[in-house]
Parts: sequence; structure tokens; C-alpha cells
Amino acid sequence: MPEKVWTPLPLVKTTADFLKQKGIPTPRLDAELLLCEALGCGNRVDLYTRFEQPLTEAELGAYRELVKRRAAREPVSRILGAREFMSITFKVTPAVLSPRPETEILVEEALKILSPEKGKKTECQDFAENHAQVDVAEIRDGEVYVEALPPVELESLAEEPGKYAEEPVAPTSTGDEEKTVAAEEVKKLIFDLGTGSGCIAVSLAALYPGVRVVAGDVSEEALAVARENAETAGVAERVEFRCGDCFGVCRPGESFDLIVSNPPYLVEGDPEIWPEVRGFDPALALYGGKDGLDFYKRIASEAETWLNPRGVLLLEIGAGQSGAVMALLHDLTLLENIRCVRDYAGVERVVVAEMPAR
Repeated sequence: MPEKVWTPLPLVKTTADFLKQKGIPTPRLDAELLLCEALGCGNRVDLYTRFEQPLTEAELGAYRELVKRRAAREPVSRILGAREFMSITFKVTPAVLSPRPETEILVEEALKILSPEKGKKTECQDFAENHAQVDVAEIRDGEVYVEALPPVELESLAEEPGKYAEEPVAPTSTGDEEKTVAAEEVKKLIFDLGTGSGCIAVSLAALYPGVRVVAGDVSEEALAVARENAETAGVAERVEFRCGDCFGVCRPGESFDLIVSNPPYLVEGDPEIWPEVRGFDPALALYGGKDGLDFYKRIASEAETWLNPRGVLLLEIGAGQSGAVMALLHDLTLLENIRCVRDYAGVERVVVAEMPAR
């Protein structure tokens, strides 16, 4: 009996059913992304344009191996070795935390502070505004889990070939306006504490031309990945990477307009931590002591020393930590206007505090 011939649509459906049985939160999306990898497709649109093309034995074999890894709870970003963040593709290795969609909220808030008119929609915001029927399951342990988008309808794709593609947006500003913006932006200096993959530092440099970023991390291996990501994004000249612990990388006389950080904030041994996080992200980037607050205490004790007057501190936090982190800043610092920003699942995700004018 001849072996069954598989084409993309039924293969994705069968794989999604299998992954769902294994407890994978986004089975259809993961099935599609892994099939794109096995077939060498540039994106999911390419996958569905070849819906009638049978897979070869080699392609099926490659796909099965990828699916086995995902069924074992290895994250898709680890399997692919890359993760998109703020529309920029970042290399991911075992040395770095895989960038999370909710961390885009921190970048978005930083952009609003730097230049309000340059606010950029994040992946989370696009989901919230353009895919209202997609249910957000939850954000847990630094990962946004959403049900996969509905499969692309082939009839709609034929009628609107560009509907699902990511098209570049033509700039609307004139050359003179760009010069003015650049002249204002070059004055800004940012410190990214615990940069990891560099996703925050690189995104801010890429989206805010002229800004300079100092990005610190205690791991040389992580910094090597971050440097590569900065080179790929074309911002290496404006991001300076330094190895050291917390504010230990800052130099005498240095001060910053923004300090941003996504510090380790999980509690080791917490049974609620997802296997994708516990088993594949570096422990150094995950755990913040018995109560998850160790790094916030350190940041609160030193942040004022390194902030300019009217400078701003932005901290990503874990679910349920807003009260404790805001209390630390209130009790240990002179920072004011302490507030919390929610992510697009309604979870308090970023704490913001401002340095007085002095």
C-alpha cells in the first residue's frame, strides 16, 4: 500500500490536533511555523500559496523531527533559533532569555517617553486591535499564550494577495523634519540593565534614531548574542555592550535619561512555571530570589544615582508583583509619579517612575 501523500493544509490540521493533545498552548500556530521551517517558506502566507503541493519524504522527515521537539515542550523560538520582537528578528541561543511579546510594552512605553509621536504598535497591540476574536489564554511566566489565528482562507487570499503580508510603511516625514527629530533624539542616553539578547536595547536604538544605549549583562555569552543582534539590526554603532553586574557597568560621571530593565523575577521552584520556560531559558535570567524581588531591591537602591533630573525608570514585572515593586520604589527612593502600565491581557506589566527635577 502506497504511503499517504501529505499536503500542507491537512498536515497542519493533523499536527495541531497532536500538539493540542500534548498540552501545547498554541498548537495551530506552532504547526504552521514549524512547517514553514521544514519547507523553507519565508512566512505563513507562502505556506498557504503552496497548499496543493505534496511534501517530499525529506520534507516530511524534517517536519516530524521539529514536531517531536515541540511536543517535548521545547519552545518554537528555541527550535528555530530566532524570535521576532518589535518587528525585528532576534537570534536566540541557550545563553539568553527568549524575547517575550509582553516586553514590547516596556519598549512602547519608553518610546512614548522619548518621543510621544513615535509610538509604535506592538505585536500585542496588533492582536488586541486587529484580532478581537482571538482569545488570550493568559500571560504566564513571561510568555503570552494566545490561540492561533484562523487559517488563511484561500479564496480571500486570492482576492486580496497583500492582505496578510507585512508591507513596509512609506515614511511620511520630509528630510527637514527628520533632521529636526534626529537633532532632538541624539541627546538621549539609555541604560538597559540585564540586556540578555539585546531585544530592548536594539529595538530602542532601531526605532529611535540618534539615541545611544549602554547595555549591560553579567553573561559574556549573552552579550555575544546581543552584539550579533545589534549588528544584524544595523545599530551596533549606537549600542555599547558592557559586561558586569547591575549598575557595576556604569562609569563615574555617567547618567541616563532612561533606565530600562526586564530583570529576573520568578521564584525558583514555583510549580506554575511553564516547561518551556523552566526547561529552556537560562536560570540566571529567570529567578529573582525567594520572593522574586531581589533585583528590584538592588535597582531601587541605586537607580537615583544614575538617572538625570526628570529621568525615567521602567521595569518589567511579573504578574502580581506591582504592589511590592512600587512600594520598594516609594520606600527606598525619591522617585515620583510611580505608576504601572498593563499589558494587552490586562496584567500589570511595567512599573514607571520619574526622577525629580532637583
